[in-house]
Amino acid sequence: MRLRERPIEERISRRVPRRHRGARGAVSATVVGWLAVTAMPSAAHAQADYSGPGVVPPSKAYVGGPDGHPERAFPRWRTDANEDRSLRVYFTNPPPGRPGFWNEVARAIEAWNGIGGVPIVFYRTVHPTAADVEFRWIRRFEAHQAGTTDWKTDGDGWLSWAVVTLATEHEDGMPMSDEFLGLVAIHELGHVIGLPHSDDPGDVMHPGNRNFSLSDRDIQSARQLYGRPSSPQTSEP
Repeated sequence: MRLRERPIEERISRRVPRRHRGARGAVSATVVGWLAVTAMPSAAHAQADYSGPGVVPPSKAYVGGPDGHPERAFPRWRTDANEDRSLRVYFTNPPPGRPGFWNEVARAIEAWNGIGGVPIVFYRTVHPTAADVEFRWIRRFEAHQAGTTDWKTDGDGWLSWAVVTLATEHEDGMPMSDEFLGLVAIHELGHVIGLPHSDDPGDVMHPGNRNFSLSDRDIQSARQLYGRPSSPQTSEP
């Protein structure tokens, strides 16, 4: 499904929404995560660095502490026990000459919206001031990067805003292909909801992500982060 330009908010999913939004508050911290890439064609894998919680080794989920609950170091959005938290997503104008630049991001959002058992639902908004998550583009980063995710938190430590910036070119000036952009987008969206890196190459949250689909560990980790690890729902194909 591709995003269509519409003058109203539009959910990027096929599930029936349950509406809930937490209050936005004062900024207390900003955390940055990024996916760095080699200057290669679209099929090339990525290599990464990240300043959030450390890389977590393979297991059933990569966010659990000793008691099975998420470690306090992992940021997350405030959610309600019975309703989904709606996150409004705003896309800036696409880069010149690439009107479909955000299409792969929309597909990545569909993947995260479709897993079930996670009380986070992304919607599109055309109003930047209403956005909880903003997507921007940059021609290229000075460092060896393809994308960055920045968070802000409120006075209680909950995530309150996020911005994802994606490069349009590799560091050698070669344009990022749509395929490669999709790999970066699905990874950065994991950081948006609070997930750290994994060191399992089968996870989209691996620093060198080559996966277009969320793994069982990605799904279980997202559910566990938000307290719904036993959900019977599975990802859509």
